[in-house]
Amino acid sequence: MIKFIKYYTTIILVCSSYSANSKQINTIATINNHIITNVDLMIEIKTLEYLNSQKIIKEQMPSILQQMISEKIKELEVIENKIKINELDVEKKLKIIISNKKKETTNFVKKNIKKKIMNKDSWAKLIKIKYSNKLEINLNEVEQIIKNRNLDKEEINKIMLIEKNKKLNIFSKTFYNEIKGKYLIKTF
Repeated sequence: MIKFIKYYTTIILVCSSYSANSKQINTIATINNHIITNVDLMIEIKTLEYLNSQKIIKEQMPSILQQMISEKIKELEVIENKIKINELDVEKKLKIIISNKKKETTNFVKKNIKKKIMNKDSWAKLIKIKYSNKLEINLNEVEQIIKNRNLDKEEINKIMLIEKNKKLNIFSKTFYNEIKGKYLIKTF
């Protein structure tokens, strides 16, 4: 019941901050001493609308806020572990995304997309570093797939990569669930 009340309160607060007439900057969530404001939420919404070519409705805002909180936790963990990635690779990915959209957007949205790319790549690097020694693939399953499909070497490598990515996703979710408890999260 308490979770329901907290969730309902979050929906009301987030939806009320969505008002176009609101010109104030309000804190809508904190993760330790880091804040997420209504402006951050608006930029995130504009970014998602740009990337997905679809309007965001008010009912989606609580889940968007939760995603922003998750991304912030991952960002803080990457910083704590001093993970660095190649800025040029991030810029290349950003240019590809922008050129594929074939429509202009604001600098705020571009910066947010770049930040998302950096966070995603940094998190992936952190997971690979932490779990590289545990990254084992069930070769029997892969061999069975290979036998059934009569694949060439390139297709075999793709299957191996898919299997590795499945494992990394499991490690990523597990690690995230382990670390999120050390962060104090408040929504307003």
